[in-house]
Amino acid sequence: MTNSPHCPWCPSQPDIPEHLLLHCPRHHSHRVALLHSLSAIHPHRPTLTDLLGGCTNTIQAFKTLNLIRTFLQKTN
Repeated sequence: MTNSPHCPWCPSQPDIPEHLLLHCPRHHSHRVALLHSLSAIHPHRPTLTDLLGGCTNTIQAFKTLNLIRTFLQKTN
């Protein structure tokens, strides 16, 4: 995330969490690894709400947030 309203790699896209986590092609390989790790926790493709800790199961939410933290560290 930057101070610009647009993604630094996709100038036509807004620089928002949904784009970074679910759509930005710059982070495709890291996203594939994230989704693979999440498949053990979420039986369906996770939504933005799932990724941001919106799950009612606190253990599942904690594991998800840890995986998101790793994704964010790898993508800077």
